[in-house]
Amino acid sequence: MMRFGLLLLLLVAPVPVYAADAERGAVVAEVRCLPCHHLHSQWKRIGPGLKDIYGRAPTIIGVPFEVWDDAALEAWLSGPRKIKPNTRMSMPPIAARDRADLIAYFKNDVGK
Repeated sequence: MMRFGLLLLLLVAPVPVYAADAERGAVVAEVRCLPCHHLHSQWKRIGPGLKDIYGRAPTIIGVPFEVWDDAALEAWLSGPRKIKPNTRMSMPPIAARDRADLIAYFKNDVGK
């Protein structure tokens, strides 16, 4: 009976869902991405430029995505070495809220 109660609690417990915030994502990008990437151009720094990255085909050889969309960016930002084990991109984990905000920022920045 106790196991059933715990299972029920896990099923109905609130899961944090964040509304993506592009303005906050710009700040996260400045802190987390800027050390290695240009944010306002496509020029390569240590890593590729991130300007207009949303909807663009990856320039990194061996990345299995056709375009950088929500799912691709989420997967990459969750763990780039899970996608491409020999990538030079090494970073501490990015929290779920920060990833959502970064993706919102990249979406909002297209064509600006």
